Amino acid sequence: MKKIIGLFVVLLCASVMAADLTVAVTLQPYANIAQYIGGTRINVVAMVPPGADPHSYEPKPAVLKEFAKADVYFSDGSGMDKAWLPRFMGVNKNVKVAFLSKNIDWILDRHDNDLDPHLWTSPKQAVTIAQNVTFQLCAMDTAGRSYYTRRLTQFINRMDVLEERLTTAVSKLPKNRRTFVVFHPSYGYFARDYGLTQLSIEIDGKEPKPKDLATVIIEAKKRDVHLVFVQPQFSKRSAQTLAKQLDAVVMPTDPLDYDFVKNI
Repeated sequence: MKKIIGLFVVLLCASVMAADLTVAVTLQPYANIAQYIGGTRINVVAMVPPGADPHSYEPKPAVLKEFAKADVYFSDGSGMDKAWLPRFMGVNKNVKVAFLSKNIDWILDRHDNDLDPHLWTSPKQAVTIAQNVTFQLCAMDTAGRSYYTRRLTQFINRMDVLEERLTTAVSKLPKNRRTFVVFHPSYGYFARDYGLTQLSIEIDGKEPKPKDLATVIIEAKKRDVHLVFVQPQFSKRSAQTLAKQLDAVVMPTDPLDYDFVKNI
């Protein structure tokens, strides 16, 4: 009898903590944050798979089929999300649309005059995203409120540790050595929030022309840059050319990695 009662308790606990909601997001870092907050009470569907370039990616039928099961879609409100949304809604007219970006201090992308969507690259902004996710999950799953809020506290503590490490590291850098070069401008929030300067090689979403690359080289030399980041979603040719001119180290980085904390 004790074994039966014990098994019943285990099954009851499992049912209480089982995934109740299916949550859809566009990008892998958002999937990480949503899964961290939702834990075992949610299923997460990421529309863009690992390694894909969201600027050119077209959601596959299999992914859209998964989206059709979603209870809520967390949008960051960027231009890319707005372009995809009609197609997403076409397969799931009942999905609730919630925004990851509420209370975000946006950066305007100077290249295309649109909002910079790379919110998660700064721990400060990642906390705001997590708070927005928590608020919506609590509203949709009242039974899980204490579970979600507890996990939010854990997430904030994790970001606080990361922020302290970043702040300490930057404070040790000479003020004239706080600039880095990256092909695609993914780290605007990271740079802004921690007193760094990001120089982008890409011009209007394309490989730079020789004169544009020459301009970047001049600016990078002026700022004594010796570090160039390359991303797997983009060409490495220009970055390698620039690195030779600057006698710089080429460092691989993937801002779209699911483990965005490790990447930061």
